[in-house]
Amino acid sequence: MFKVSVIISCYKNEEDIERAILSCVHQTLKEIEIIVVNDGSPDGSQDIVDRLVEKYPDKVFSYIKENGGIASVRNFGVSKVRGEYFGFLDGDDYVEPDMFEKLYQKAKQDDAQMVYSQLYMTYADHETEFKEVKYSDCSGMMQDVYCVVWNRIYKTEWISSLGVNFPLGCRFEDVSFLYKIAPYVKCISCVDECFVHYVQREGSITASHNDKVKQVVKVWDDILNYYQEKGFYHQYQDELEYAMIKFMLGQPFRSACRIKDKRDREITLKMLWNNLNHHFPKWKSNRILRSRKDMKHLYFKLVNKVTYSIFSLLFSVL
Repeated sequence: MFKVSVIISCYKNEEDIERAILSCVHQTLKEIEIIVVNDGSPDGSQDIVDRLVEKYPDKVFSYIKENGGIASVRNFGVSKVRGEYFGFLDGDDYVEPDMFEKLYQKAKQDDAQMVYSQLYMTYADHETEFKEVKYSDCSGMMQDVYCVVWNRIYKTEWISSLGVNFPLGCRFEDVSFLYKIAPYVKCISCVDECFVHYVQREGSITASHNDKVKQVVKVWDDILNYYQEKGFYHQYQDELEYAMIKFMLGQPFRSACRIKDKRDREITLKMLWNNLNHHFPKWKSNRILRSRKDMKHLYFKLVNKVTYSIFSLLFSVL
């Protein structure tokens, strides 16, 4: 039996997919399977994957599907997992050779449903360490999780029992997945080392400033409905409110400020502001927000109907 399965997404990754796959092939953990899901890539990526499947037939397993986006890739990949735990990797990123051994050992030691690590922001000429805030339970995760799914592993049996999938056709699919599994987690562990090289490129989907940022509203409406339907809303209302403050006034807000079309930019900014105030009209009194004293939270505290426009102008030029 495999101890860890790694799901690698592949779409227009001809230049990078070999590095991504080999970084998993050469893991110090030997009981590992690498599930490569080609999302209908139009380039030569599959030729590279086929060569590596032939060279490492006991480790690398290839699947080709019609193009459907990253959420469909991840849902498909999870359905093929045979490992006790599983993780994700994007086709343009790569990992350190001891990542999955250390995450798996920590998972077994703590009987954790999820174990996360730190990462490198890897640029063309340098890289920097990025440290996710440490947390060990649902409340902490909801407050401080860095919303990417590929710097962690998940217990397969646990995820299967939840029935949580990635929402199709949505830019913020990782946010949905992580917040929907959060209320069920009993033990979260951390290996405080950087393992994933998160490659930063100009024009990537996460760096682009387009109207897809509107989808954060749809995602958060869905998350709030999910918590209400499952009976978790009142238990975690403060955490949900705080998370929405961060999303509606944080990075999606800054991305909205850079939408080139003025009318579309105004509509998107108004949508973010109205959504926060519709769901949580008293968000200024949030206990988590009030307890934090750094510059980011000072900015959140300063935002109101007047300063919202000022900050939007400021972020549009920064």
